[in-house]
Amino acid sequence: MAGSAGLKSLGHSIFFHSGVSAVMARRQDCARILMYHGATAAEAQALRAQLRFLARNFNVVSLATMVDRLAGGGDGGNDLVLTFDDGLRNNLTVVYPILRELKLPATFFVCPALIESGQWLWNHEMRCRLRTLETQALSELRIRLLAPDPSVEGIVEWMKKLSPAQRGETEDVIRGATAGFRPTPAQREAYDVMDWESLIALDPALITVGSHTLTHPILTTLTAEETEFELHESRRCLEQKLQRKVDFFCYPNGAYDRRAYRSVQKNYRAAVTTETGALNCKDELDLYRLPRIPSADNPALTAWRLHRPEA
Repeated sequence: MAGSAGLKSLGHSIFFHSGVSAVMARRQDCARILMYHGATAAEAQALRAQLRFLARNFNVVSLATMVDRLAGGGDGGNDLVLTFDDGLRNNLTVVYPILRELKLPATFFVCPALIESGQWLWNHEMRCRLRTLETQALSELRIRLLAPDPSVEGIVEWMKKLSPAQRGETEDVIRGATAGFRPTPAQREAYDVMDWESLIALDPALITVGSHTLTHPILTTLTAEETEFELHESRRCLEQKLQRKVDFFCYPNGAYDRRAYRSVQKNYRAAVTTETGALNCKDELDLYRLPRIPSADNPALTAWRLHRPEA
Protein backbone atom coordinates (compact mmCIF):
# COMPACT_ATOMS: atom_id res chain seq x y z
CA MET A 1 0.00 0.00 0.00
CA ALA A 2 2.81 2.40 0.90
CA GLY A 3 4.49 1.71 -2.44
CA SER A 4 1.24 2.30 -4.29
CA ALA A 5 0.68 5.60 -2.49
CA GLY A 6 4.23 6.65 -3.32
CA LEU A 7 3.73 5.90 -7.01
CA LYS A 8 0.47 7.87 -7.03
CA SER A 9 2.20 10.82 -5.38
CA LEU A 10 5.02 10.65 -7.92
CA GLY A 11 2.49 10.56 -10.74
CA HIS A 12 0.63 13.58 -9.35
CA SER A 13 3.91 15.47 -9.10
CA ILE A 14 4.93 14.65 -12.69
CA PHE A 15 1.52 15.67 -14.04
CA PHE A 16 1.59 18.88 -12.00
CA HIS A 17 5.07 20.05 -13.03
CA SER A 18 4.61 19.03 -16.67
CA GLY A 19 1.30 20.91 -16.92
CA VAL A 20 -0.67 17.78 -17.82
CA SER A 21 -3.01 18.13 -14.81
CA ALA A 22 -4.00 21.62 -15.96
CA VAL A 23 -4.54 20.52 -19.57
CA MET A 24 -6.74 17.59 -18.49
CA ALA A 25 -8.80 19.84 -16.20
CA ARG A 26 -9.29 22.56 -18.82
CA ARG A 27 -10.44 20.00 -21.38
CA GLN A 28 -13.39 19.20 -19.11
CA ASP A 29 -14.58 22.79 -19.63
CA CYS A 30 -16.52 23.14 -16.39
CA ALA A 31 -16.61 25.51 -13.46
CA ARG A 32 -15.13 24.55 -10.08
CA ILE A 33 -15.24 25.69 -6.48
CA LEU A 34 -12.20 24.81 -4.36
CA MET A 35 -12.57 24.27 -0.62
CA TYR A 36 -9.85 25.35 1.81
CA HIS A 37 -9.85 25.97 5.54
CA GLY A 38 -6.71 27.48 7.03
CA ALA A 39 -2.99 27.69 6.37
CA THR A 40 -0.22 28.26 8.89
CA ALA A 41 2.96 30.20 8.17
CA ALA A 42 4.76 26.90 7.56
CA GLU A 43 2.20 26.05 4.87
CA ALA A 44 2.33 29.43 3.12
CA GLN A 45 4.83 28.36 0.46
CA ALA A 46 2.71 25.37 -0.60
CA LEU A 47 -0.43 27.52 -0.66
CA ARG A 48 1.29 30.18 -2.77
CA ALA A 49 2.41 27.47 -5.24
CA GLN A 50 -1.17 26.20 -5.51
CA LEU A 51 -2.65 29.64 -6.04
CA ARG A 52 -0.04 30.61 -8.63
CA PHE A 53 -0.82 27.42 -10.52
CA LEU A 54 -4.54 28.22 -10.42
CA ALA A 55 -4.00 31.81 -11.53
CA ARG A 56 -1.93 30.67 -14.53
CA ASN A 57 -4.31 27.99 -15.69
CA PHE A 58 -7.85 29.00 -14.75
CA ASN A 59 -10.13 31.99 -14.63
CA VAL A 60 -10.29 32.68 -10.89
CA VAL A 61 -13.48 34.63 -10.20
CA SER A 62 -15.57 35.68 -7.23
CA LEU A 63 -18.39 33.47 -6.03
CA ALA A 64 -20.86 36.20 -7.02
CA THR A 65 -19.53 36.21 -10.58
CA MET A 66 -19.84 32.45 -10.86
CA VAL A 67 -23.37 32.40 -9.39
CA ASP A 68 -24.42 35.19 -11.79
CA ARG A 69 -23.21 33.15 -14.76
CA LEU A 70 -24.78 29.90 -13.56
CA ALA A 71 -28.09 31.62 -12.74
CA GLY A 72 -28.10 33.16 -16.20
CA GLY A 73 -27.65 29.81 -17.89
CA GLY A 74 -23.97 30.31 -18.70
CA ASP A 75 -21.61 27.35 -18.86
CA GLY A 76 -19.03 28.72 -16.43
CA GLY A 77 -16.18 27.85 -18.80
CA ASN A 78 -13.07 27.17 -16.78
CA ASP A 79 -14.07 29.55 -14.00
CA LEU A 80 -12.74 28.66 -10.57
CA VAL A 81 -13.77 30.01 -7.16
CA LEU A 82 -11.66 29.89 -3.98
CA THR A 83 -13.46 29.39 -0.66
CA PHE A 84 -12.05 29.28 2.88
CA ASP A 85 -14.22 27.95 5.71
CA ASP A 86 -14.39 28.77 9.44
CA GLY A 87 -13.09 32.36 9.64
CA LEU A 88 -9.69 31.38 11.06
CA ARG A 89 -7.25 34.11 11.95
CA ASN A 90 -4.63 32.58 9.68
CA ASN A 91 -6.94 33.43 6.77
CA LEU A 92 -6.00 37.03 7.57
CA THR A 93 -2.32 36.58 8.46
CA VAL A 94 -1.30 33.94 5.90
CA VAL A 95 -3.97 33.50 3.21
CA TYR A 96 -5.05 37.09 2.63
CA PRO A 97 -1.55 38.48 1.87
CA ILE A 98 -1.07 35.79 -0.80
CA LEU A 99 -4.47 36.48 -2.34
CA ARG A 100 -3.71 40.20 -2.38
CA GLU A 101 -0.26 39.63 -3.90
CA LEU A 102 -1.73 37.48 -6.69
CA LYS A 103 -4.89 39.61 -7.01
CA LEU A 104 -7.15 36.58 -6.59
CA PRO A 105 -10.72 36.92 -5.27
CA ALA A 106 -11.95 34.50 -2.63
CA THR A 107 -14.83 33.90 -0.23
CA PHE A 108 -14.33 33.56 3.53
CA PHE A 109 -17.19 31.77 5.33
CA VAL A 110 -17.36 32.90 8.96
CA CYS A 111 -19.40 32.42 12.15
CA PRO A 112 -20.17 35.85 13.69
CA ALA A 113 -20.89 34.58 17.20
CA LEU A 114 -17.44 32.99 17.36
CA ILE A 115 -15.87 36.20 16.07
CA GLU A 116 -17.69 38.03 18.84
CA SER A 117 -16.55 35.65 21.60
CA GLY A 118 -13.14 34.64 20.25
CA GLN A 119 -14.05 31.01 20.84
CA TRP A 120 -12.65 28.24 18.69
CA LEU A 121 -14.98 26.06 16.67
CA TRP A 122 -16.15 23.44 19.16
CA ASN A 123 -14.73 20.51 17.16
CA HIS A 124 -11.27 22.10 17.03
CA GLU A 125 -11.28 22.62 20.79
CA MET A 126 -12.55 19.12 21.55
CA ARG A 127 -9.98 17.43 19.31
CA CYS A 128 -7.11 19.34 20.91
CA ARG A 129 -8.34 18.60 24.42
CA LEU A 130 -8.95 14.90 23.76
CA ARG A 131 -5.49 14.49 22.23
CA THR A 132 -3.91 15.49 25.55
CA LEU A 133 -5.32 12.36 27.24
CA GLU A 134 -3.41 9.11 27.60
CA THR A 135 -4.99 6.01 26.06
CA GLN A 136 -6.40 4.74 29.37
CA ALA A 137 -7.83 8.12 30.34
CA LEU A 138 -9.38 8.52 26.90
CA SER A 139 -10.94 5.08 27.14
CA GLU A 140 -12.38 5.82 30.58
CA LEU A 141 -13.78 9.13 29.33
CA ARG A 142 -15.37 7.40 26.35
CA ILE A 143 -17.14 4.98 28.70
CA ARG A 144 -18.33 7.85 30.85
CA LEU A 145 -19.70 9.64 27.79
CA LEU A 146 -21.23 6.43 26.38
CA ALA A 147 -19.52 7.16 23.08
CA PRO A 148 -19.26 4.08 20.82
CA ASP A 149 -15.71 4.72 19.54
CA PRO A 150 -12.70 5.30 21.86
CA SER A 151 -10.64 7.24 19.30
CA VAL A 152 -10.44 11.03 19.30
CA GLU A 153 -12.03 11.26 15.85
CA GLY A 154 -14.64 8.70 16.83
CA ILE A 155 -15.71 10.76 19.82
CA VAL A 156 -15.85 14.00 17.82
CA GLU A 157 -17.88 12.34 15.05
CA TRP A 158 -20.28 10.94 17.67
CA MET A 159 -20.66 14.42 19.17
CA LYS A 160 -21.73 15.77 15.78
CA LYS A 161 -24.89 13.68 16.05
CA LEU A 162 -25.90 15.05 19.46
CA SER A 163 -28.46 17.77 20.03
CA PRO A 164 -26.99 21.17 20.95
CA ALA A 165 -27.89 20.66 24.62
CA GLN A 166 -26.38 17.17 24.72
CA ARG A 167 -23.26 18.31 22.92
CA GLY A 168 -22.87 21.22 25.33
CA GLU A 169 -23.05 18.86 28.29
CA THR A 170 -20.50 16.57 26.63
CA GLU A 171 -18.16 19.50 25.99
CA ASP A 172 -18.35 20.44 29.68
CA VAL A 173 -17.43 16.88 30.69
CA ILE A 174 -14.44 16.89 28.33
CA ARG A 175 -13.32 20.31 29.60
CA GLY A 176 -13.53 18.98 33.15
CA ALA A 177 -11.41 15.96 32.21
CA THR A 178 -8.82 18.21 30.54
CA ALA A 179 -8.81 21.10 32.99
CA GLY A 180 -5.07 21.64 32.53
CA PHE A 181 -5.36 22.14 28.78
CA ARG A 182 -3.69 25.26 27.42
CA PRO A 183 -3.42 25.77 23.66
CA THR A 184 0.10 25.68 22.28
CA PRO A 185 1.32 28.49 20.00
CA ALA A 186 0.99 26.11 17.05
CA GLN A 187 -2.60 25.28 17.98
CA ARG A 188 -3.48 28.93 18.35
CA GLU A 189 -1.99 29.67 14.95
CA ALA A 190 -4.10 26.89 13.46
CA TYR A 191 -7.42 27.49 15.25
CA ASP A 192 -7.76 31.06 16.55
CA VAL A 193 -10.55 32.94 14.75
CA MET A 194 -10.50 36.41 13.25
CA ASP A 195 -11.86 39.37 15.18
CA TRP A 196 -14.24 41.99 13.81
CA GLU A 197 -11.52 44.55 13.19
CA SER A 198 -9.64 42.06 11.01
CA LEU A 199 -12.71 41.00 9.08
CA ILE A 200 -13.81 44.58 8.43
CA ALA A 201 -10.32 45.44 7.18
CA LEU A 202 -10.44 42.86 4.36
CA ASP A 203 -10.73 44.46 0.92
CA PRO A 204 -14.36 43.90 -0.18
CA ALA A 205 -13.29 44.08 -3.81
CA LEU A 206 -11.17 40.98 -3.23
CA ILE A 207 -12.84 39.11 -0.35
CA THR A 208 -16.48 38.09 -0.24
CA VAL A 209 -17.69 37.30 3.27
CA GLY A 210 -20.28 34.54 3.57
CA SER A 211 -22.15 32.99 6.48
CA HIS A 212 -21.13 29.69 8.06
CA THR A 213 -24.02 29.97 10.58
CA LEU A 214 -23.87 31.88 13.83
CA THR A 215 -22.08 29.30 16.02
CA HIS A 216 -21.15 26.39 13.66
CA PRO A 217 -23.73 23.82 14.82
CA ILE A 218 -24.53 20.69 12.83
CA LEU A 219 -27.78 21.83 11.24
CA THR A 220 -29.33 18.36 11.15
CA THR A 221 -29.32 18.29 14.98
CA LEU A 222 -31.35 21.52 15.32
CA THR A 223 -35.04 22.23 15.45
CA ALA A 224 -36.60 24.23 12.64
CA GLU A 225 -36.66 27.31 14.86
CA GLU A 226 -33.00 26.90 15.87
CA THR A 227 -31.97 26.45 12.24
CA GLU A 228 -33.82 29.57 11.13
CA PHE A 229 -32.23 31.57 13.93
CA GLU A 230 -28.70 30.39 13.05
CA LEU A 231 -29.16 31.26 9.38
CA HIS A 232 -31.10 34.50 9.64
CA GLU A 233 -29.22 35.94 12.59
CA SER A 234 -25.79 35.15 11.17
CA ARG A 235 -26.61 37.08 7.99
CA ARG A 236 -28.14 39.97 9.93
CA CYS A 237 -25.14 40.22 12.24
CA LEU A 238 -22.59 40.09 9.42
CA GLU A 239 -24.41 42.69 7.35
CA GLN A 240 -24.75 45.00 10.34
CA LYS A 241 -21.06 44.76 11.24
CA LEU A 242 -19.64 44.82 7.71
CA GLN A 243 -22.15 47.19 6.16
CA ARG A 244 -22.39 45.07 3.02
CA LYS A 245 -24.63 42.35 1.66
CA VAL A 246 -24.04 38.74 2.69
CA ASP A 247 -25.59 36.56 -0.01
CA PHE A 248 -23.78 33.24 0.33
CA PHE A 249 -23.84 30.36 2.81
CA CYS A 250 -21.74 27.32 3.65
CA TYR A 251 -23.25 24.32 5.47
CA PRO A 252 -21.16 23.45 8.57
CA ASN A 253 -19.66 19.99 8.15
CA GLY A 254 -21.63 19.80 4.90
CA ALA A 255 -24.70 18.61 6.83
CA TYR A 256 -28.21 19.67 5.89
CA ASP A 257 -31.73 18.30 5.73
CA ARG A 258 -34.92 19.52 4.08
CA ARG A 259 -35.58 22.10 6.81
CA ALA A 260 -32.07 23.52 6.61
CA TYR A 261 -32.16 23.57 2.81
CA ARG A 262 -35.44 25.50 2.79
CA SER A 263 -34.14 27.95 5.37
CA VAL A 264 -31.05 28.56 3.24
CA GLN A 265 -33.26 29.17 0.20
CA LYS A 266 -35.19 31.71 2.24
CA ASN A 267 -32.16 33.58 3.58
CA TYR A 268 -29.43 33.37 0.92
CA ARG A 269 -28.78 33.58 -2.80
CA ALA A 270 -26.66 30.43 -3.06
CA ALA A 271 -24.89 27.90 -0.84
CA VAL A 272 -21.91 25.55 -1.01
CA THR A 273 -21.69 22.05 0.39
CA THR A 274 -18.87 19.62 1.12
CA GLU A 275 -20.19 17.30 -1.58
CA THR A 276 -17.29 16.60 -3.93
CA GLY A 277 -17.44 17.50 -7.58
CA ALA A 278 -17.06 20.06 -10.33
CA LEU A 279 -19.94 22.12 -11.71
CA ASN A 280 -20.92 20.32 -14.86
CA CYS A 281 -23.04 22.96 -16.50
CA LYS A 282 -24.59 20.44 -18.89
CA ASP A 283 -26.49 19.11 -15.88
CA GLU A 284 -29.12 21.01 -13.94
CA LEU A 285 -27.39 22.85 -11.11
CA ASP A 286 -28.89 23.64 -7.73
CA LEU A 287 -27.50 26.97 -6.52
CA TYR A 288 -28.22 25.93 -2.92
CA ARG A 289 -26.24 22.70 -3.17
CA LEU A 290 -23.10 23.70 -5.02
CA PRO A 291 -20.40 21.00 -4.78
CA ARG A 292 -16.76 21.80 -4.10
CA ILE A 293 -13.40 20.16 -4.64
CA PRO A 294 -11.36 19.69 -1.45
CA SER A 295 -7.86 21.14 -1.62
CA ALA A 296 -4.83 19.21 -0.41
CA ASP A 297 -1.66 20.30 1.38
CA ASN A 298 0.28 19.06 -1.65
CA PRO A 299 -0.16 21.41 -4.68
CA ALA A 300 0.25 18.46 -7.05
CA LEU A 301 -2.65 16.58 -5.45
CA THR A 302 -4.86 19.67 -5.55
CA ALA A 303 -4.06 20.04 -9.26
CA TRP A 304 -4.92 16.38 -9.86
CA ARG A 305 -8.26 16.75 -8.06
CA LEU A 306 -9.30 19.50 -10.47
CA HIS A 307 -10.04 16.79 -13.04
CA ARG A 308 -10.39 13.86 -10.63
CA PRO A 309 -12.23 15.41 -7.63
CA GLU A 310 -12.56 12.12 -5.74
CA ALA A 311 -8.77 11.51 -5.68
